[in-house]
Amino acid sequence: MTTVSWYVLEPGLAANFHLTEHGKFFGANRSSRDISNEVDLAHLIKLRSHADALLVGGATARAEGYQPSKRLETYVFTTQPQKTDLSPIEFENDEGLVMRVGEVISAHKRVLSECGPALLNKMLRLGLVNQLFLTVSFAEGPNQFSTEKSARNLLELDGYDLDKFEVVGNSALTLWRRA
Repeated sequence: MTTVSWYVLEPGLAANFHLTEHGKFFGANRSSRDISNEVDLAHLIKLRSHADALLVGGATARAEGYQPSKRLETYVFTTQPQKTDLSPIEFENDEGLVMRVGEVISAHKRVLSECGPALLNKMLRLGLVNQLFLTVSFAEGPNQFSTEKSARNLLELDGYDLDKFEVVGNSALTLWRRA
């Protein structure tokens, strides 16, 4: 599958997120794999190929079965101690999250977040995310208005502007940037 040309990580923290037009971000098995499609997967693979490190939340790491990667350091951000083969990073509050994300970005040029909406919304609210790559899947015919509405219903996008929008099949691919 061909990917859109503008799906490119820039230095700093970028996030990738996928949801349906109805705001669902996981399916019956509590995994995003249940709602993912060929378009979303191809673009995720492209983003990962540009990343120097991955950042996930504890719940996402457990639900998605993240394993250590030979190529990428994978950091699990959590407010509670985790028993994991990945690199756990604990934080207690917003200030701690800002500090710990800063440490990861200092150690790696391009960091890709694949966390769930709770941690993603915290990072968006704190202005930590430079680029948000958001895929919204539709049953039929995506358009920019319905894509923005679905995104804003779930994600805290105040302070972010929609920079790119492209329809591929029944998926709307978007790039949001910090304003």
